[in-house]
Amino acid sequence: MIQTVLKRDGRVVGFNEEKIATAIRKAMLHTDKGEDMQLIRQITDHISFKGDAQMTVEAIQDLVEMELMKSSRKDVAQKYIAYRNQRSIARKAKTRDMFLEIINIKSNDITRENANMNADTPAGMMMKFASETTKPFVDDYLLSEEVLNAVSQNYLHIHDKDYYPTKSLTCVQHPLDRILTYGFSAGHGESRPAKRIETASILGCISLETAQNEMHGGQAIPAFDFSLCAQQLHRRNQELGRVERQRLLTSLSQGTGRLPTTTFGWPD
Repeated sequence: MIQTVLKRDGRVVGFNEEKIATAIRKAMLHTDKGEDMQLIRQITDHISFKGDAQMTVEAIQDLVEMELMKSSRKDVAQKYIAYRNQRSIARKAKTRDMFLEIINIKSNDITRENANMNADTPAGMMMKFASETTKPFVDDYLLSEEVLNAVSQNYLHIHDKDYYPTKSLTCVQHPLDRILTYGFSAGHGESRPAKRIETASILGCISLETAQNEMHGGQAIPAFDFSLCAQQLHRRNQELGRVERQRLLTSLSQGTGRLPTTTFGWPD
């Protein structure tokens, strides 16, 4: 006996035999002989008791087709099969239209959605195909009912929804001041703090490159020059402090007993 139904979007709902009866009745109304409530009830009851405890929508519809084909109303079976095909085409129509717009290079919200992707090129076109087929999967299987309703009513917009299944962060600013001071670890390796300005510049580029391999979206280093200057000023003070300490030790070791003249303060 059927108890629950697995929907196309992955949800599990209670079985409602009246939906079978309604579908058969609609098919009958499009035939010359019209409806037959006795046959409707007979097929509905048979499927309800014959089916497994949980069945998919498609499996239940297959049983309806088989029972109609075994009955005297082959005309109803034809209408029912035609209706299923129409619904299947309708579900695919949105994706089809999106694909045609990409193929025809139409300038619209689909092709202009991502400023970093040029849908005019073959590679960009393939990326858009993948992008547009991923979004329905996110809607059907990953979003909660509450979030889906908020999106459909335009209360919420999911930026780069096609990347949602990857669990990736999207768009980030790199704190170059902290990276240059403390270094960073990217999982596959780590970097020590930079000492020279050339190394500091390269470290900023490596930071961008490493994160780009782990995520998607735009990346930026705000105040790049300011971070470099602050880091180099700190390193300069450290170096000057080291030189002054060395001069002091040299002076003491020579037995002069005089402190060298300096204009630099001791570093923190």
